[in-house]
Amino acid sequence: MAASTTTVDAPLAGAVLDALLDRITVLKLQQKALEAELSPLLEQLSGALEAGELDASFSHNGCSFCWSAGRTSYAYPEPLQQQEQALKEAQRLAVATGTATAKYGKAFWTIKPGRS
Repeated sequence: MAASTTTVDAPLAGAVLDALLDRITVLKLQQKALEAELSPLLEQLSGALEAGELDASFSHNGCSFCWSAGRTSYAYPEPLQQQEQALKEAQRLAVATGTATAKYGKAFWTIKPGRS
C-alpha cells in the first residue's frame, strides 16, 4: 500500500478504512440489486427491438442506446480440439520451465457480495 502524505493515527486510519470498505460493500449490494432489476427491463427492450418498435441505435432522455449482438463463439471439430489441448500443454510446460515470458495487465479490484 502506498504511503500517505498525511499523518493519521492508527485507530483513525482503521476507522477510515472500515468506512471505506463499508461504503464499497453497500454500493456493490446496491449495484447487484440494480442489475437484477435492470435485466428484465433490458429483455423487454430487446423484445421491442425485435418487434420493430425501435431502432438498434437511438437516444432517450440524454442517454444513448445501442444494441449489440452477442459475441460469436465457435465449436471446433475434434481434431482441432486435440491440437488445442496439445498447444495448451506446451504452453503450461513453457511456463513451468521458465521459457514463457510473463506479462501483467492493469491491476483491478474484484468485489462480490457475500452469499446469503
